Amino acid sequence: MKSRFISRAVPVVALIGLLVPACGGSAEEFSEEPGVDQASAELKQVKDVETETNPGGGSSGGGGSAGPASLDVVFEECSKTVRRNEMRDALDDILDNWDEFKANLAARGLTSEHDCMYGRLTRNGTVRCDTCDEAGHSSPLGQTANVCRSWAVSIEDRYASSSNSRRVCWGSIIMHEFGHTCERFEGGAELIDNAARETLNDIYNLSLDLDSECNQD
Repeated sequence: MKSRFISRAVPVVALIGLLVPACGGSAEEFSEEPGVDQASAELKQVKDVETETNPGGGSSGGGGSAGPASLDVVFEECSKTVRRNEMRDALDDILDNWDEFKANLAARGLTSEHDCMYGRLTRNGTVRCDTCDEAGHSSPLGQTANVCRSWAVSIEDRYASSSNSRRVCWGSIIMHEFGHTCERFEGGAELIDNAARETLNDIYNLSLDLDSECNQD
């Protein structure tokens, strides 16, 4: 975790009073030097262009009342801007509707805490566009959801650019693979991707089926 320290000189108030008549200003004008709090706020506006991170303010407990969280997922080797943005939008919509997603998980018998998956979206998840022949793959020892490029191309060929149908497919496969990284076996991961599909279908007013309409066997 990087820390930034701010060092600044403290103005001498007595000298300011002497300089006011010569410069034609008031004491208030000379005392408006930005303090540490203002300088810190200005630094927070600088975007980290290397990792495209956007730390969120939500609770680590999976969407509590501490405020809305922000998506913080790193995308690797996803060179197509439209695809990357569609994937990000889908994950952002799941995060924005986290309570509904958890309800859909609970309806499928997944009632335990979901801090791990919430963390993948808000702190430590990576999506990599990989060269492979399935829809995706992942490791229970990692934090990366790999999406196969050949499968992604089949979705892009099937649905219009930036369509919500694409987002349903992207969000479902990514959450499936994040489920594996959170120590879910295939059966549990399938319940997770179906909960993601239902959540996104409700948001977009769609009724896509993963097997027949997202080629996600």
